[in-house]
Amino acid sequence: MIQDQETNETPSRPFLGLQRDDQYFLGILFAAILIVALIHLIQMSHWGTEPIEIKQLQPLSYEYQVDINRATWVEFAQLEGIGPSLGKRIVAYREAHGPFHSIADLQNVKGIGEKKLNDNRKHLILSSPP
Repeated sequence: MIQDQETNETPSRPFLGLQRDDQYFLGILFAAILIVALIHLIQMSHWGTEPIEIKQLQPLSYEYQVDINRATWVEFAQLEGIGPSLGKRIVAYREAHGPFHSIADLQNVKGIGEKKLNDNRKHLILSSPP
């Protein structure tokens, strides 16, 4: 080791090129930032809180209406027991024979019976022909 001959002390090398007072300042600043970050982390983690139980309502049924004289095959396909092919058949029947005069006229379409008509009756409406 190199020693200063006049004072018999080892010369201190500056850490990162900083004087001793600057090193103390940065150490205290780092510790303060660390403490603030920990406090923020504890607040954000909701440590010590209890979970809230959320009660969900029963889902509401969606009641929709299909006008049998204006509906497209896509709208018919949404009904219970009626898929895309039967929906297209209903529209083709309507285009070939004219508008329906009653909801019961749907039974004239091949594939629609009394049960299927009654299952979907609450969704069917009849407007005047377009």
